[in-house]
Amino acid sequence: MKLVLDFTHPKLPKLFWVVLVFTCLVVVVRQMPMSWVSGSLASQTGCRVMLQQPIGTIWQGSAALAFSEPNAAEGGCRDPLSVTERFHWSTSCKLLSMTCNTELQFAALEQAQLIHWSLSKTQIAANEIKLPANVLEGLGNPWSTLRPRGELGARWTDINLAGFAAANTPSSGVIRIIISNLSSPISPVKPLGGYEISANIADTGMNWTLSTTSGPLLLKGQGEFSNKGSNGGAGKSAGMQFSGEASASPESQESLIGLLSLLGKKEGDTYRLKF
Repeated sequence: MKLVLDFTHPKLPKLFWVVLVFTCLVVVVRQMPMSWVSGSLASQTGCRVMLQQPIGTIWQGSAALAFSEPNAAEGGCRDPLSVTERFHWSTSCKLLSMTCNTELQFAALEQAQLIHWSLSKTQIAANEIKLPANVLEGLGNPWSTLRPRGELGARWTDINLAGFAAANTPSSGVIRIIISNLSSPISPVKPLGGYEISANIADTGMNWTLSTTSGPLLLKGQGEFSNKGSNGGAGKSAGMQFSGEASASPESQESLIGLLSLLGKKEGDTYRLKF
């Protein structure tokens, strides 16, 4: 079937077609299923974070967060390593100011998460969340090897992210993750320790440090998630990178040697972690 729009018809002026096309676009956007755009989160995070079974539209609906890793052999993402409970979102927009407000309801959050966004920036209000430690498996090594069990708490300051039409709006924010009573099904030593991840958000992406606060398994390292390609500077490629080391306290070296050998390659008294 061929559809021809006759703009010269005297009874159908150009304004009619402009209004018709605009109305159709508004209807499509308002009814756009979340499943149409959920794949962008997986591609932006390299399969580390995905939306699981999204329901509803981009304006109102629910989904769960899933954590996975890329499938290097077949492409796409592997089956989720862990999945959270479902959360719900609701968004309202003001057409004249071109701004929107989103509210997220999630049982693990200390309070409803408020997000204000526009073409120039996105603002995420400070908040706190508590999750099981197994969600860390989706971040890759050393967590995917450890298959961690324990308690995880995260808190963040107000986060500002530059938008598509950003002029002088730098990205900023700090995220602090505390891991307590970490244990692993592949190690008889329980608990393995407590750890802290401190992340800083900037225009080029996010960088973080991993440190040990207690316990016989000693982990430390630095990582980054860059949203700039090699042309963005310093020859760095976009994506997630991490480099660190693992070791054991003197009294636990013998009991943890098997676990350490799984985490990385031995270099002197430590084991190198890298992905």
